[in-house]
Amino acid sequence: MEFAEREPELRALRTALGECRSGAARIVLIEGAAGCGKSELIDTLAEWTGEGDDLELRAFGSPTERELPLGLMRQLTGDAPAGALPEVSTAPDGQPQVSAMREFQAALERLSADTPLVITVDDVHHADSASLRYLQHIVRHGRSTRMLLVLTTPLHQDGQDASFGTELLRSRNVRRLRLRRLSPEGCVRVAAGFQGPTPREALSGELHAISGGNPLLLRALLEEYRSAPAGTDTFRPEQGGLFGQAVLTCLRHSGPHMLDLGAALAVLGEAYTPERAGRLLGVPAFAAAQSVASLSASGILDGHRFPHPHTKTAVLDQVPADVLAGLHLRTAELLHPEGRSVTQVAGHLLAAAQLGGSLTGIPWAVDVLREATEDLLTHGDPARATETLELAHELSRDEQQRADIKTRLAAVTWRVNPGRAEKHLSAPLAVLRSGRLAAERLAPLAELLTSQGRIAEAAEVMSMILTETAASDSGGQEGTANGSRPAGAPGTPGVRTEHPRGPGGGRPAAEPEDSAETNAAERLLRTTVLTDGTLEPVMRALRSLTYFGHPERAAVCCRELITEAERQKAPAWQALFSSVLAAVLLRMSDLHAAEEYARRSLDCLPEQSSSAFIGSPVAILIRARTLMGDHASVARQLHQPVAETLFKSTHGLAYLRARGLYLTATHQLHAALGDFMEAGRLAKSWGVDRPAMLPWRTDAADVLFRLGETQRAKALVEQQFADPDARRPWVRGISLRLRAVTSDPRQQLALLNQSVDELSRSGDRVELARSLAALGRALRAVAEPARADAVIRRAWNLARECGAEPLCEEISPELGPEDRMRRGGSPDEYRSDLDTKLSDSERRVATLAASGYTNREVSLKLHITVSTVEQHLTRVYRKLNITRRQDLPVDLHLAVSTAERV
Repeated sequence: MEFAEREPELRALRTALGECRSGAARIVLIEGAAGCGKSELIDTLAEWTGEGDDLELRAFGSPTERELPLGLMRQLTGDAPAGALPEVSTAPDGQPQVSAMREFQAALERLSADTPLVITVDDVHHADSASLRYLQHIVRHGRSTRMLLVLTTPLHQDGQDASFGTELLRSRNVRRLRLRRLSPEGCVRVAAGFQGPTPREALSGELHAISGGNPLLLRALLEEYRSAPAGTDTFRPEQGGLFGQAVLTCLRHSGPHMLDLGAALAVLGEAYTPERAGRLLGVPAFAAAQSVASLSASGILDGHRFPHPHTKTAVLDQVPADVLAGLHLRTAELLHPEGRSVTQVAGHLLAAAQLGGSLTGIPWAVDVLREATEDLLTHGDPARATETLELAHELSRDEQQRADIKTRLAAVTWRVNPGRAEKHLSAPLAVLRSGRLAAERLAPLAELLTSQGRIAEAAEVMSMILTETAASDSGGQEGTANGSRPAGAPGTPGVRTEHPRGPGGGRPAAEPEDSAETNAAERLLRTTVLTDGTLEPVMRALRSLTYFGHPERAAVCCRELITEAERQKAPAWQALFSSVLAAVLLRMSDLHAAEEYARRSLDCLPEQSSSAFIGSPVAILIRARTLMGDHASVARQLHQPVAETLFKSTHGLAYLRARGLYLTATHQLHAALGDFMEAGRLAKSWGVDRPAMLPWRTDAADVLFRLGETQRAKALVEQQFADPDARRPWVRGISLRLRAVTSDPRQQLALLNQSVDELSRSGDRVELARSLAALGRALRAVAEPARADAVIRRAWNLARECGAEPLCEEISPELGPEDRMRRGGSPDEYRSDLDTKLSDSERRVATLAASGYTNREVSLKLHITVSTVEQHLTRVYRKLNITRRQDLPVDLHLAVSTAERV
């Protein structure tokens, strides 16, 4: 008993007992919800009567005995001394005769003349009607009897006979005691006084939230807590444990069909109204509302809501799955005609299906599920959207609709699991190849295949679109399915018709080629909301920035997109943008960061994923680690199995190139050449041959030069020069370096100087270091050792700064003696206080001079006069206390390499 909380009621009950002992008749009606302590008050009264000379007669109402005439009265007579009370009886109509009730009342008065009489009836609302007539007679005529009559009844519960309640209202000597639930402070006090480990104060608060302040539920929780392992920080009631049993007891004692009501409320949730609950249960709305009020009084509900998930779980644990499924189906059928949220209706359909319910008889189910999918995606719940769309596919019986749903599933699932997404497209492709896919469904399928890098299959679909269009335009044969002009076919107004794009996408008719267009790409990235429909335009814009001039802007946008993908709970999108960022960082020669983001990309994907997309981040890992000299980890990576579809997608092109570069670095030249040539063959066959993204010709040419096949190498280099991408600084810089391999010394110098200029603008410091090293060797060959030393020193510093250790080792033999002595240190060791000694203009001039440029060349590059160059150099020499170009410090090269980062 929670004495501190029940002190007023206990005091009133003791007062009534004292007045009874003094000769007065008293009636106490104890009202309270199930589990709130009514029976405990009666037990306490029994303890008090046992301490004196009182005679106690006790009875307990029960739902199972409601139809047993005089069952409750016979319990009372059974407690009386033998022969003290007459046998109770009823007339043939089942109701007691007035004479019999008078005789019983007279016997009670005789008993109370010798000793105070205490009569307690627990749960009087379960009494049979005949017993209620006897009790009503006692209430009306027992005012002169030395008797205490104590009755308990729940709140918000009608009895079988309204006249009994009216009689209690008319009687002046009736005292009502209403038991309320425990307050949070009361729960803390009860927990503190409980035998066993005392819960922390914070946990005591949680126990109040779970129990709703219901003493019975609280004690069940405390008993379970006592059995929990010591030091438990969190507490969860066991399924089917004491708490669940206590909840079930409260439901039973609160009235009939309360478990059904609890299940209905759990299913309805915020859609509850008395009318809806009544329709679900087949009872009047007022009866449903009264039952809800009864459960709310007990703490099982808070209003119409469960106060804590554990309470709801305890109720649902008692409800069979088929019953719950039926409730969900009927709820969906109630809500749909009312125009309620499609997400809400679809949620009930999905729950019913998961519980084994059949939805075959609901004609509108598929449309609702498909509409709800889009709403769920808008609200950032791709996992639930996928489940909803999968159910729509399961229910659909129309082949074209099923193909549509599978195509949409492939797009939606890609947010979470690319491997599953790729498998979803097998069904619509099968319908396509059988010639039964409707023309209007071809374009969405082609676009989705393209966005997933499945260019060969996208081309297959595009060929059908072209066939359909040609047939339609010529007025000839009708289309394969319905003869209509396919949406998205070439010539359809307002629809893109470009060819497939580069890695992860396809090739447009014209990529952005100047700052205005790359700025437009950046604006698109900053203003477009990320959805399934905008994913491909976003990727095109990222590729434009990455490969055509502004990788640093692409890096910023990638980081923002990663954050947005995380907000939308789309791990595969996180993987996609992390992979793109890794590629951007690799292009900017930030090898360690590229490796980190490639690993993050893989970590975002499900384990054992068989997606071809994985080839992209894996390719970046291979390239970054190859450049850093971690050949052992690359070898292990290459031994990992890849998806069967990898080399049927553009992701395979990146993988082939990365593997080829590793094979080149480890002197497996013929195998490397095979990978480069295969990548080129696939790129050309798919129409995605873009040197700006896949320079397979110069990769292969480099290997061919090493193998001595000069003519084949030269042919490939010239082919790359003929491509429009050859005017891009990155492509042109690499191509110029390889063209210089077979040129005469003077022409070689000019080509390599141009290569350095182009690569300085590209942001790729590793490729710039390679061209600088080649330039240094060429300068040495034409007897310009001072300039050669400066250029090679700069190449080595760039490679070291990027972490490209193998390239450092390759360049090291070309370094001068002094530089070889210092090469073991880190780039930071070379830095001095140049930033404080030199102005920005002086540093730019000194850097170019240290790199081997003449005064005139410096003036042309910086757009200043030769005289200004000479003045800057004079001040630099004076500040650094040197007398000639060759003495310019290595720190200048480090400074410029840092400044040239993009």
